[in-house]
Amino acid sequence: MLPEQWDSLTGEIYEAARDANLWPRILGRLCEMLGASHGDMWVRSPRTGEVRLSCCHGLPEEDRQEYVKRWMAQDPWLQRLHLAPGDLGYFWPLGAVISDGELEAKAAYQSYFRHRDLHYGAGAWIWRGADGESLVTVFRAKQAGPFGDHELALGTRLAGHVRRSAQLLEDRHSLAMRAAGMRICFEELPFAVAILSQEGSVVHSNGRFQRLTGKADGLSLRDGRIVTSNGLAVMPEKRSRSFPVRRRRGTPYWASIRPMPAESVHPFGWAIPVAIFEVRDPDRATGADSQKLEALYGLTQAEARFAALLASGLSVKQAAEEAGIAEQTGRTHLKRAMAKTGTRRQAELISRIIALD
Repeated sequence: MLPEQWDSLTGEIYEAARDANLWPRILGRLCEMLGASHGDMWVRSPRTGEVRLSCCHGLPEEDRQEYVKRWMAQDPWLQRLHLAPGDLGYFWPLGAVISDGELEAKAAYQSYFRHRDLHYGAGAWIWRGADGESLVTVFRAKQAGPFGDHELALGTRLAGHVRRSAQLLEDRHSLAMRAAGMRICFEELPFAVAILSQEGSVVHSNGRFQRLTGKADGLSLRDGRIVTSNGLAVMPEKRSRSFPVRRRRGTPYWASIRPMPAESVHPFGWAIPVAIFEVRDPDRATGADSQKLEALYGLTQAEARFAALLASGLSVKQAAEEAGIAEQTGRTHLKRAMAKTGTRRQAELISRIIALD
């Protein structure tokens, strides 16, 4: 193998940690370099057992389906995998777990593998654990002979890169899942929030913040920075600070800026988040979730809905009108809601509901 061929293939292997569509091509090149006509690869998550990747090379899809449906359970190599060397990334010959004579005596070999020139094989563990295996294997015809030491050594070198790329694929998937969870939590916050860089630029913000600054009432964005109604830009500070932000009408917003730990230089030159800016609107209805009240305190659907209306800022009379019930019925719902939540006054009940938001 020429150095440029090696560099090209290993480069693609690591690029495949980002683009899984490259793996079938990589498997094909691996088979070509090892003189194999067929290859298989599957990667399972070591954390969940979920299949992250599966591809094959050298077999028509109909043959592949026949193998899965009819012969996979009788595959003589799969039946002996527990005997294979357990070193991760080490390329070993499948002849180490089953001899030629034993292989050729198997019905699966006589009816399926032999007619497709699949006789000598070699493979490497990418992962092996309680949640399943990750494996790359290659096969070739009997007339090509068994895999030699040079081919196995080359396979071991390549398998090491494949294994590290598969680990990067797993790490990337896990980070994406965690980031998705963090984004959901970020968006579900009941107040506007933005993450600021050292220069005061908004690195990220949730939907509430974007809607608030879009009104240009008290707070606005100018060249990516937050500007208050008096024309001052909001900048990160060494200590936490809270202050009112005036707007045209209504109670002023209550804003807070808090520093967060950060490195001084990002390795890729990206803006580093250094502060959290929060904005709460005292006039905003809380929009309490009545389903939470039902689940946590055993309120009926009617009681929970009425209590949520009260928490949104309505009076008993207004909440009753909104719910389409008599005011006295509303007061009954209120009394029962306080009893079930262990509160004695309407204000105490509302405070408890707001705390759930």
